Amino acid sequence: MRQGILVGALLVLCALVPVAAAAEPSEREAYVDHAEPICKTNVLANKRIFKGAKGEVKRDELKKASTHFSRAATAFAKTIRQLDPLPKPPTDAAKLSAWIGLLEDERDLIKKIGKALAAEKKGKAESYSVDLNRNSSKANNAVLSFGFDYCRIEPSRFG
Repeated sequence: MRQGILVGALLVLCALVPVAAAAEPSEREAYVDHAEPICKTNVLANKRIFKGAKGEVKRDELKKASTHFSRAATAFAKTIRQLDPLPKPPTDAAKLSAWIGLLEDERDLIKKIGKALAAEKKGKAESYSVDLNRNSSKANNAVLSFGFDYCRIEPSRFG
């Protein structure tokens, strides 16, 4: 009988250990909790920055549209500078460093789109836009397991 009680107590204890461990946020969840507000600020800024840009491109007001991309690149650079120093979980450090690199590529492509539009080279801007979409997918796939919302790149958010 004592052995049965001991085994029962051990089973209850084993059942509680995963619950206690799950109650504490993992390092990955802590990273997400710190990164998401930074990304949210950028997403909201980009919504304001890109307001009217699509219409300007359609009306061939390319120089005017270019300013939206230049401003967005500057805002995105600030976001990257805020994300990069966040403490990375050791098991995810390489993945997050690669992601930051892809975000830097994203920033560079946004700048290139702005420069191409300023030079009134719409075809070149469209080519960079295709590269930007491809890079966005790579960046999103690199951190898919993190469950980001605002740190997931969704061009559709910006009209």
